[in-house]
Amino acid sequence: MLIIKGGQVYDPTNGVNGDLKDIYIEGGKVVNPPERIPDDATVIDARGMIVMPGGVDMHAHIAGSKVNTGRKLCPEDHYEHFRIAEKGLRSGAGSRVPTTFLTAYRYVEMGYTTVVEAASAPLVTRHTHEELMDMPLLDKAILITMGNNEILMDMISQDKFDEAKDVMAWLLNSTGGYGVKVVNPGGVENWKWGGNVQSWDDEVKYFGLTSRKLLNALVEAADSLKLPHSVHLHGLNLGVPGNVETTVEVIKDVQGRLHLCHLQFLSYGKDKRGACTAAQAPSWRPSTNIQTSPWM
Repeated sequence: MLIIKGGQVYDPTNGVNGDLKDIYIEGGKVVNPPERIPDDATVIDARGMIVMPGGVDMHAHIAGSKVNTGRKLCPEDHYEHFRIAEKGLRSGAGSRVPTTFLTAYRYVEMGYTTVVEAASAPLVTRHTHEELMDMPLLDKAILITMGNNEILMDMISQDKFDEAKDVMAWLLNSTGGYGVKVVNPGGVENWKWGGNVQSWDDEVKYFGLTSRKLLNALVEAADSLKLPHSVHLHGLNLGVPGNVETTVEVIKDVQGRLHLCHLQFLSYGKDKRGACTAAQAPSWRPSTNIQTSPWM
């Protein structure tokens, strides 16, 4: 048993707001105070400290081939930012893209206990796992990119939904993925041919389906598989003035669970200067009951 004694405890779920309490943990779970404290219990003196549930970062880019590319592009990062090995901790370097151990230490120092790597292509996920395994202390998971997967697009274009669901399940099982990431659905495929998609009804070149049909099928498949996390969507027109319209459209259209990431960069209106926040431009506020905010 682990006992955290005398800390100032914050637990919003259970209505605890700064009370001085002892926390008892057994088998990895918080339990009620036992009638008798085991002789081999580990006690942490938390007097003068804050005790609270660990933070969960549902969207991070901390591991895999793209991260190593970032390290190679910023060699000066490792010369100027480093931490020496001391007090039982490993050394590390980097600020924009730290090395594996330093990444974990910095997350823990900020109060995080769980981090999700938000985009890993199936073919390179082995390396993503290798880097995550080298990060101590944290619980980790990986989202697998499927928004431009040619096999899935082929199945969906032929209305072979059950086959598409099987492919999704196989990809997650084979890669050890936690959930499905969708980036600019159909747009990456069109980019191979010098194009993109700007609306949910643009056609995905050579597949005979639209971004709308593709996304809705992926959401339906993920929900039918009862995945613990909904489809994690990086939507259309990221950073483009006026993109709030396509963002609101997908929120209204998708019938199922959807986690929208980068929403602050997908909620732009448009004025004579270019981009503006949709929350501060009433003429660009979409006609919907969804409330926009500059912090979305």
